[in-house]
Amino acid sequence: MSITLDFTNCLSESIGATHGLTKSEVDTLVAKFPKHHENIEEVRSSGESGFFELPYHDQAELKAQLKKHQGKWENLVVVGVGGSALAARTLVGALAHRHHNLLDPKVRKNAPRVFILDNADPRSLADLLETVDLKKTLFQIVGRSGVTAETMALYLLVADALKKKVGKTALTAQVVISTDREKSPLAEIAKAEKIDILPIPANLTGRYGLLGNQGLFTAGLVGLSVENLLKGAADMDARCRHGDPYKNPAYMHSLVHYLLTRKRRKTMHVTFSFNDRLHEVGRWYDHFCSVSLGKMLNRKGKAVHVGPSPVSARGSYDLHGQEQLFAEGPFDKVTTFMAVKDHGATAPIPGSYPKIEASTYLKDLELGSLLTHGYWAAEQHMTAAGRPNMTLHLDAVDETHVGGLIYLFQLSTAMSAELYGINPFDQPAVEHNKAAMFAQLGRAGFEDLSRRIKDYKTKPRKTC
Repeated sequence: MSITLDFTNCLSESIGATHGLTKSEVDTLVAKFPKHHENIEEVRSSGESGFFELPYHDQAELKAQLKKHQGKWENLVVVGVGGSALAARTLVGALAHRHHNLLDPKVRKNAPRVFILDNADPRSLADLLETVDLKKTLFQIVGRSGVTAETMALYLLVADALKKKVGKTALTAQVVISTDREKSPLAEIAKAEKIDILPIPANLTGRYGLLGNQGLFTAGLVGLSVENLLKGAADMDARCRHGDPYKNPAYMHSLVHYLLTRKRRKTMHVTFSFNDRLHEVGRWYDHFCSVSLGKMLNRKGKAVHVGPSPVSARGSYDLHGQEQLFAEGPFDKVTTFMAVKDHGATAPIPGSYPKIEASTYLKDLELGSLLTHGYWAAEQHMTAAGRPNMTLHLDAVDETHVGGLIYLFQLSTAMSAELYGINPFDQPAVEHNKAAMFAQLGRAGFEDLSRRIKDYKTKPRKTC
């Protein structure tokens, strides 16, 4: 695995001191990192978050479930909301065939088609149930806490459909629940219905669970290498177990973003992926960064209102769109390009029209080179325009590299939270919205919030 971070163009010698960081600014914070690293190691040892241990976690139950279900289903439907659904969406989107669901079953090696239900949209549910043969479909219900209203509602509807159209034993045979085995209401349902549980540790929130059971189950069913995903994460973890950001890409990624946000007001963090599959990781990072770093209070309870606004872009597509804003709009962004050496396929361009100059210069070029040249065009343009940018260079987009990249982003975010003094593992605003949903739906114990929301709804509105 080869992942390197080039942060040259975030420094003043490349883009000037107005928008770039001086050596003194970087070195001053680098000198404090041994202590920050020590604090991260304390968080690791305390068990506050389980993501640190995922590269090494016991796979016995996962392997048992994969053995039970591999090659036996036409479809897999993953039911979850937010980070719970993103694990499957990201790993399949980044590593499986781009049109996995359209392949002939033999070409897929009898791996199931994958569908994701991640919103309480009745039309989406109806369309899916009309698309899949329920008798040939496995359902994976994902929710660590088991209390999210949307996930529970979707499960109840799916369970009702299975019982009516397949039979009373369908839930036992065709459902796997990924949840907290000890405290989750979904675990109670699993026990009552004799449904297999693929456990999620209580200290592992959904957005940190890409390399946990919930993500690896889907990955394994579609034929991805679970072992290589975890190996990539373990290799990155080993590479980053020290406090020197100059040799630690996760820490330097965090340090540069933190300084540019604090000292140069670069509050928008762009991930610009010059590869369709890497863009799936960028989209996950949008969610991950928002929930982990967007906080009102620091760990001491003081109001700080911190957190970058993440944006994901896809090259070279967005060279014809968002790049206009990035290069000429407000000076409020720092961009992380993601570039890959091997795109996984080759496509030499034919010289079909020798008399048309607009096509002849492309003759015999490799299609992927347009992505490479597009990346260099964007980097040069943004650097010349004084816009801070860095690049994560990957040799390939495979399980090892994606596992390492995911772990890098997770560790970088944990360190960013350390620098800001906030908790990256909680989600108070998300929990408030869950409670507000319970209150409006009449769940017991939320009567006060229900009254506040009812009063709010009666306020006069200005409309046109």
